[in-house]
Amino acid sequence: MNVLIGDMEYFKGIGRIPFEGADSRNPLAFRWYEPERLVSGKPMKEHLRFAVAYWHSFCGNGADPFSSEGTRPLPWTEPQDPILKAKAKMDAAFEFATKLGIAHYCFHDFDLVDEGDSIAESDCRLATLVDYAREKQKASGVRLLWGTANLFSHPRYMNGAAT
Repeated sequence: MNVLIGDMEYFKGIGRIPFEGADSRNPLAFRWYEPERLVSGKPMKEHLRFAVAYWHSFCGNGADPFSSEGTRPLPWTEPQDPILKAKAKMDAAFEFATKLGIAHYCFHDFDLVDEGDSIAESDCRLATLVDYAREKQKASGVRLLWGTANLFSHPRYMNGAAT
């Protein structure tokens, strides 16, 4: 897997996170997870299919339920244009995943890009980001573990997704 940096490096000064073993004191090293180590005849990475979750790592600002203030900066949210902002977020996500050596990512539909003012505009935005994701996947080797619809945070789903 190649480390993939977009137009801007979001996690500066951090390279690929290595496996260094149990005696390592490096806070940016794996002590127990050794992806290529054979466990019951298969590499550890095949038993433990880690994925970077978009909504936790790149959408949430770390605010608790009692405060609207975020606890961490999200520089990929600075662009005002929704497509540029979504591409910046995807650049950050693929940089993060490749520096960790995580082979998969997962998301809900509108974790990728803000919804538009109409279904047609929303669909167009998603299609643009799906194409961009394909480019990122091909360049990095990171694959989609799963993508699904967010059926819990928009009022249109208050009576169930199919009602």
